[in-house]
Order: sequence, then structure tokens, then C-alpha cells
Amino acid sequence: MASSRSVQKELESLRKEIAGLRNDYARLKGRARETKSDASDRFGSIRAELADTIDALREKVAEGTGAATGEIGAQLDDLREIVNEYSDKTEKTVAAHPFATLAGAIFVGYLFGRFGR
Repeated sequence: MASSRSVQKELESLRKEIAGLRNDYARLKGRARETKSDASDRFGSIRAELADTIDALREKVAEGTGAATGEIGAQLDDLREIVNEYSDKTEKTVAAHPFATLAGAIFVGYLFGRFGR
């Protein structure tokens, strides 16, 4: 009879432990569901924030590119103007001193020939 009571006590103890484990499982399952929901919300907000940041960067790049293009175009126009000025001055100098220009060209060619050896 003593063994029967100890078996009953053991069974009762196991039932209480199983009930406690079921409660823990239900609590953890609910917590996991809440965590999953919170994580989903957090992920959605992070995704929206990243999309906003990317859009802002695209706008900055587009604005910067437009400004840079305008600045580069202005600098190219200035360069074109300077080259045209030098070209005009060179034409006038060659027209005014054709023999000196020819002698200078021959001398420069001779120097390139000597240094090229």
C-alpha cells in the first residue's frame, strides 16, 4: 500500500508539472506571437524609413548632377572661348610673320628629332 501511495503522489506531481509546462507553453506561444507581430511592425517601419532615405538621396543626387552639369557646361564654354582667342591670335601672328613662323616650326621639328633618338 505504501508503494501505491507513492505512485499516486508521483502521478499527482507529474500532473502538476505537466499543467505547469502547458501554461508555460501557452504563455511562450503568446509571447512569440506578440514578438512576431512587433518584429513585423518594426520591420515595416524600418523599410518605410529606408525607402524615404533612398528617395531623399536620389533627389540630392539629381539636384547635384544638374548643378554639376550646368557648371561643367559653363567651364567648357569658357575653355572654348579661350581656345578661339588663342587660335585667332595665332592666325594673326602667322599672317604677320610667315618666315619667322616657318623657321620656328623647322627648329622645333629639329629638336624633336634630336630628342627622339
